Amino acid sequence: MPTHPPLGRRVEHDPRSLAYAHGVLPKTAIRSVDWTRRAPIFDQKTLGSCTGNAAAGLLCTDSAARPGLTSVTLDGAVLPIDEGLAVKVYSLATQLDQFEGAYPPDDTGSSGLGAAKALKKLGLASGYTHAFSLDAVKSALQTGPVMVGTPWLESMFDPDPKTGFVRVDRTSETAGGHEYVISAYNASAEAFRIDNSWGDGWGINGSIWIDEGDLRWLLSQQGDVTVPVWATVPSPPPAPTPAPDPRLVEALALMQAWAHDLHVTGA
Repeated sequence: MPTHPPLGRRVEHDPRSLAYAHGVLPKTAIRSVDWTRRAPIFDQKTLGSCTGNAAAGLLCTDSAARPGLTSVTLDGAVLPIDEGLAVKVYSLATQLDQFEGAYPPDDTGSSGLGAAKALKKLGLASGYTHAFSLDAVKSALQTGPVMVGTPWLESMFDPDPKTGFVRVDRTSETAGGHEYVISAYNASAEAFRIDNSWGDGWGINGSIWIDEGDLRWLLSQQGDVTVPVWATVPSPPPAPTPAPDPRLVEALALMQAWAHDLHVTGA
């Protein structure tokens, strides 16, 4: 269970997920990427809704498949992608998880797998894969952001204000589990950018960087990485051809009649 108010990620690893492993690209295909987020950083405050926040964060971030969204339509209603939607996804995730209780009323926390299931059930994703290695994470990032769940250490609450890097002191206590978005990879620095859900006053405008070695270690501590497959957005139907202006039709008929008369009379 979460041991710190803003943390609520729980571990659920389904063996069936192994059948949906994300592929690994050749190392020569890995490039630096930086996917743009189209909505402000969320703030989950004291609710353990980090998995819902991460899932909603994926929706509003660009990918190769489509630009990041700023709103979605659910049950006929247009909803902004904000903390409200994040909580909606979290609530559904708690119902789809294999844990006792659900939000509301119980702030049980949820899993990355549960949040991915919620995206699919809401029709916002058509499926998802799982990155089981850091090379798979880098490969997935070539086409879009990913959702990551790991332990969160006490040292990680206070990132370095100068470098923007999170401090992963492996001797510090584990505060709980946390889910977040990784939206960028800097190949030369061997670092990943985390977009968090604690407001834009945390880190650098709500985001931080994490060293590749630190992320690898965190993932080895029962971490998981979920890669969404976005639902296909139907193309809008072609615009109907406008009806011709009746005045133009009449003018054209007169021109055709005049041309006919000229041909008949030989004028």
